Amino acid sequence: MHIARRLILFSAIATAPGCDRAGAGSVPADDPATALGATDPACGEDSVRPATGAPAEGVWLHEGPGTPRVAAIVGPTQTVAGQARVTRRVETVETGPGADTIRFASDTASVRLEFVSPAARPAAAYAVGPLVLLASYEPCASGLRKPLIRYLRQDTAGAIATDVMLARTSDSP
Repeated sequence: MHIARRLILFSAIATAPGCDRAGAGSVPADDPATALGATDPACGEDSVRPATGAPAEGVWLHEGPGTPRVAAIVGPTQTVAGQARVTRRVETVETGPGADTIRFASDTASVRLEFVSPAARPAAAYAVGPLVLLASYEPCASGLRKPLIRYLRQDTAGAIATDVMLARTSDSP
């Protein structure tokens, strides 16, 4: 079951639209990171790219016209004596006008590498419940922007229902 769910998620992520679509947390075309990112073949037309560093602790938020409001809370790392695994509490909340609030949480989220589109590049990600993935992104031009988290939520049929970029608003949950 776990492997089948993972394959569905890989498939959905691989076919998801890119991060550069309007209203999905994209960077305006006149942003300097966009122009500099064009010289980096790993960035293509996007101004950000997947990163292999784990999403940082804190509160992450996306608000935009025509898109759901999404918040993610990434808690501090937790370890258990005798185990080689580091976990975090990660929670997401998605709200939209006239829609139910969608919440997912995991007390034992572990970072793992996932292949995300465009270009199926590896990103450090937390799976939060069976339908939500939070993936790390970094700016193509270092120093111009802060890291972002890409929030991908599938519907029950496996299609991408929400794909937005979240910016960190607080360093602590």
